[in-house]
Amino acid sequence: MDIKDKIVELGEEKFFREGFYKTRMDDVAAELHVSKKTIYKHFPSKYDLVDAIANHFTERMKGIILPLLNSDKNAVEKVIGLISLLSNTAAKIGDKNFAELKIHFPTVWQRVDKFRTEMMFKNLSQVIGQGKNEGLIEEYPTPLIMNILVNAVRSTVNPEFILNNNFSMKVAAQTTFKIIMNGILTVKGKEQFVNLMKEIE
Repeated sequence: MDIKDKIVELGEEKFFREGFYKTRMDDVAAELHVSKKTIYKHFPSKYDLVDAIANHFTERMKGIILPLLNSDKNAVEKVIGLISLLSNTAAKIGDKNFAELKIHFPTVWQRVDKFRTEMMFKNLSQVIGQGKNEGLIEEYPTPLIMNILVNAVRSTVNPEFILNNNFSMKVAAQTTFKIIMNGILTVKGKEQFVNLMKEIE
């Protein structure tokens, strides 16, 4: 692993642990045992480092999400897996860090939001279709389901909503999916969903 990758990986751990706003480039350099000049050689500003960390993080998430959604699991199992993944990720990053990212690094936040929106539209549409074929999801129009789901997630799993309503990102993510899924699942689908949700809550 070259020094640039090491800076990104250690920076991600440190920013997630101590906060995007509080962590300084000096702190990253000290923990990596390199000079601040070395950090700035690869990342001219803290914004550049945060942007690289966000890109590294979203690519890693893609590498986890796509195999899950392309697996042999049924549609309900895939959605439960996604809920579990998103909940655990939100808990790891922390509500405060989401808020700091949106407030202090708005362009980076917009890219993260675009990533999750595109991932949902492109991949969950297939899962919805699969669920209909399996008799687990009602025959509602898929574009309608996806617009409701994506807009609900973007609105509630959102730093501003979290801060104003005293929720955690984890609770917001789980509850939003539960509400939507209970509205589109068949009786058979709901039975599976309820049983599987108990395992991750």
